[in-house]
Amino acid sequence: MASIEEFLPRYQFREHHDRIVGAGADAAFAQLRHVDLAQSPWIGPLFALRSLPARFARGGAAPEALQATTLGDFFGRAFTPLAERPGRCFVIGSVGRFWQSSGGIEPVTAESFTTNATPGCARLAWAFDFEPLGEDRCRVSTETRIACNDAAARWRMQLYWWAIRPASGLIRREILRLLAARCEMLRDT
Repeated sequence: MASIEEFLPRYQFREHHDRIVGAGADAAFAQLRHVDLAQSPWIGPLFALRSLPARFARGGAAPEALQATTLGDFFGRAFTPLAERPGRCFVIGSVGRFWQSSGGIEPVTAESFTTNATPGCARLAWAFDFEPLGEDRCRVSTETRIACNDAAARWRMQLYWWAIRPASGLIRREILRLLAARCEMLRDT
């Protein structure tokens, strides 16, 4: 089975969260991309704060990632699908200079992700794992790993990670909360 371990076994930065969801693993997996980010009181403002430097550079236009309304829209903006096993796991990745206001995203394919060595960049893998806990419950885990391609990138990422880690963790916990609420709402209808 594919997992984040296949794509980024060595890394310098990591964030992990999980939550019990009142739906089977297949049902929760099917709802992941439909999570409505606008339902969170935190995600929109945190994305807006992150985008302030880029907005000033663009004359006030919001970056595409901020304009995403569902998690699926957001995934499609800056991430490459690396692996998908319905009901079990979903792994996406990105290569970039995440500390830059634009994110400095570099084009990458699933095949080139693990070997990408673009100087001054970092590789980010983000996984969602679904562990069945019975017919109508599962544990959904989200893990983000970041590996820097060189010392310069690591130094910049260290400073950036120090600044954004609390917000990054809050966004991931909010995604899990929204997924659980969506699954419960659909179960109750």
